[in-house]
Formats: sequence, C-alpha cells, structure tokens
Amino acid sequence: MKRCTKEWRENNMMKNRWPAAYQVIEKLEYAGFEAYVVGGAVRDFIRGVSANDVDVTTNATPNEVKQLFEHTIDVGIEHGTVLVVVKESIEVTTFRSEDTYSDFRRPDNVMFVRSLQEDLQRRDFTMNAMALTKNDELIDYFDGRADIKQKLIRAVGDPFKRFSEDALRMLRAIRFSAQLDFSLHGNTLEAIEMQHKLIDRVSLERVKVELEKIWTSNHVGKGMHLFKTSKLAINFPGDWKTYLDKWNRFLMFENVANGWAFFALMQQSNDINTLLNFYKCSNAEKMHVKQVLLAVEKLKKGHWTAYDIFQFNEEILIAAAYYAEIILDMNTPYENNDIQRLKAAIPIASSREIAVNGNELMEWKQEKRGPWIKEVLEKLTIAIVNGQVENERAQLKEWYFREYDN
Repeated sequence: MKRCTKEWRENNMMKNRWPAAYQVIEKLEYAGFEAYVVGGAVRDFIRGVSANDVDVTTNATPNEVKQLFEHTIDVGIEHGTVLVVVKESIEVTTFRSEDTYSDFRRPDNVMFVRSLQEDLQRRDFTMNAMALTKNDELIDYFDGRADIKQKLIRAVGDPFKRFSEDALRMLRAIRFSAQLDFSLHGNTLEAIEMQHKLIDRVSLERVKVELEKIWTSNHVGKGMHLFKTSKLAINFPGDWKTYLDKWNRFLMFENVANGWAFFALMQQSNDINTLLNFYKCSNAEKMHVKQVLLAVEKLKKGHWTAYDIFQFNEEILIAAAYYAEIILDMNTPYENNDIQRLKAAIPIASSREIAVNGNELMEWKQEKRGPWIKEVLEKLTIAIVNGQVENERAQLKEWYFREYDN
C-alpha cells in the first residue's frame, strides 16, 4: 500500500504532471531567477482536477526570458508575456504591478517588479492568486486555498478597486460561480451590485465570451440567476427576467449558438436579428438561431410535417423540440430518438440526392436552362419526401410528365 502511495505521489509531481512547465521553471531557476506556476492551474491543482493551461510567472524580464530559451514568441511582450516553446507552449509572464485603469479594462501602465506578492495581489480572485513552486509548495498570501475549501469566490483585496480596474471581472466572477458551483463572497457580490454600470465600458465581444462560458457550464441556472440579481443584466438588452428559471433546465446540445436560440425564444419582440447583432453574433450563429425559431414556429401547429423533418437538420429539430417544451410549455411529441427515427425514414437527405438532374429535365422539356429547373426540382423534392413518388429515374420521369409537364 505504501508503494502505491509513493508511486501515486511520484506520478503526480509537477515534473510528471506538467513536464513542460517544470522544464521552464527549472531552467529559469538555474539561471538565478524565481519562477512559479500561477493562475487557474494552481486553483485546479488544489481542487484536484486536471488543468488545461499552465502559466508561469518569473522575476526575469521578457528579454531575459528570450535569451534563455531558443524558441520564444512575443504574444504580449508589452505586458511582460512571452510564449516559450519547449515540448509544448508555456506562457511566461514577468512579475508586474499595474497603474490606474482609466478605461476600466487595461492598465495605463505596466511596471515590472521583483516581488511575487506584488504580482499576485493585482490578480482578480483569491483562488486565482496563488503560486506553486516546482516542488508543489503552495504560496498563498490571500487565503485562496481556504476560499476554495469554502467554495467561495472572493476578490483579492478591495473588490471595488479590482472591478474598477477591469469591469469584466464582475462577469467573470459570475461565470466562475457557474463553472465551479461556488458562491460569491458577500463583499464581492455587493461591489458588483454597486458598480454594475461599469460593465458598459467592456466590449461586447468580451461580454459575449463570458455569457457563452456560463451557458457551457454545469450550473447555467445559477450563473444566469446571479447575472440577473447582481444587476449586471440591466445593462444589456433583452428580457433576462421573465423566463429566468427556465435556464435551470437549459441544455446546450454541444453547440454554443443554442444559448442564443434559447435566449431568443424568451423575447417578446420579433426583431431578433437586431438583438443578435448587438451581441456581435456571427452570421452562422444568427442562421442557427433563425432555424431553431422557425422550427419552433412550425411546431406550434402540433407536429412537424415530413417536409419539416427533411428541411431542418437533426441538431435543429432536437433543440427546437426541447426548447419549445421548456420555454413555451408545449407538449411536444418528439424525443431525440423519435427525431432520429423520423429523419432516417426520409428517402433523401438533400435535393442533391434526387435521381435526375437539370440536364435530364432540359432534355425532357426540350427547353433551355432557366429558373424553371429549380422550380421543378423543388416540387420533385416535396413529392419524394412526402412519399408520392420513389426516388428512381423512371418513376420521376413518369411523375414529371403526369404532374408537371401536363
């Protein structure tokens, strides 16, 4: 048993867990500098979960870092960050302190410092303001570990100052709450409620990213409830209140655009495109939302026709059926397996699978190419989908002369 414990510890040591970060730290220390893993990787290590990104901080300046490593990329050198490429890429940032934030987003000046504590105290939340040596010794000036144990999100130092430095931190606090199932410390929540209007200074692109991260979290309802009760939602158009509890049952179906579709179905206004434009949604996202809303509209008749099943892809149908039930309280007759079965029963998946083409239609009609070909193919598609004719050339030709060229 002792051997197993020893093997587990050895396998879990930083040099085995994060070998690239360990290599970077070891080389920096050999050159006489301090270096530590910081940020989310430390937070996740304390929580006992795997970290996706591992960042390193050091008292070496960016130029000193670049001199030590053969392959580096300047990704934010003005802010002290250099990407060091070893077996994988590791962001290395110089200890820094920051000046005033006149735009509530970026520091007016960044000053490199030699103190780890000074670097950590500028960070957003205590759980993100810890450091780890290469031997996994925790440096925790602000009780981040205790806050993690209590499942608390607490701003480092004065929350009013932290949020005035970067107003997006208010929304990040809520996003972390949804991702980690943590609560907001009382002073931190109070600061958000009192300074919520500062979020207007943040670009919509950054806000959109945070909202979508809430929607991809395991506790969407919790996040959206905090978004509303913290008063942050006041600053953004759309009805965030009427269907607030519906977010508890939201499912993304592995497509973040479904968050916007779910939100769009909550609106009283029909001008959804303007709303989506405000939130900087892409054309692909807007098209996806439009398709989900159209499928829901057709479902209001009580069921989808065979052509409806053909017209929308499976992803749209699954989202539309579920969202119509959740938001509009519709008793939809479609479970996921029903949709998959009905979709599989359609003879063709697209008009491109029709057994005749435009050249054959021109031969039959003895007429040149024109808009009429598209019209015929559309009618053929409907006839095939509705089971009026089989997708076989001879039968399609017979149908054409009987039903169309008559």
